[in-house]
Amino acid sequence: MHTDQPHLTPELRRRLEHEIPTLTLEIRALYQKLDQKLNLRGALVPITFGFETETLGSYTPGVGGREEEFHFSLLFAGYMDAVKISKEDRTDLFLHEYAHYMQYNMEIPKEHDWKPGKHGSAWKYCCSLIGAAPSEYYRFNKGREKHNYEKALRNPWSDPNAALRDIRRREREYQNSRNSTVRFSVGDTVTHPDFGTGTVTDVTRLESSVRLTIAFADRTRKIDQKWLLRSAYKKPE
Repeated sequence: MHTDQPHLTPELRRRLEHEIPTLTLEIRALYQKLDQKLNLRGALVPITFGFETETLGSYTPGVGGREEEFHFSLLFAGYMDAVKISKEDRTDLFLHEYAHYMQYNMEIPKEHDWKPGKHGSAWKYCCSLIGAAPSEYYRFNKGREKHNYEKALRNPWSDPNAALRDIRRREREYQNSRNSTVRFSVGDTVTHPDFGTGTVTDVTRLESSVRLTIAFADRTRKIDQKWLLRSAYKKPE
């Protein structure tokens, strides 16, 4: 994703939060139409919003003790002029996450379940059913394009580069798994050569990372765990 981020002032935050009811209705109306077509219940899944700068949206299945939800960043879904995202791209964002919901809530034909992973062949098959762009990451104006689903759903044995891509996928999934493994707990103390001693007050596990909220003497800072582990921060023995 390569979009310029607007500066989140208190006024902008208030304006974005004011859009939540309208956005919720828009998303539910879209999902209700898809539910009727596919005999699903995606429109009943809770929808939450935040101000993430790196993630446009996500779907969390209700497994492993987690609460099922759709989640979207208001910086992208709400304040469209600030990041130059078209209405078509915004709709594609909603379809992208609904396709993830479909993965967990409908039967995928075996011929379209040959490539595992969050954005594997099953997810791309779901995209083909609802018209979503079969692209793992956001691309400008992708929502306006005509998508080549035949190519996206092609069996790996007809693709000479499938083995190499599979190795890269496994490496990426392994790294994401490492980055999303929680290494700290609320109450842990960390030290930093500039900020001094701080206390972890919140741990948020994301798709491929862990975000820590740390209260230092001067102020509270949010830090990605992987950078914390690579830097001068230390967790006392």
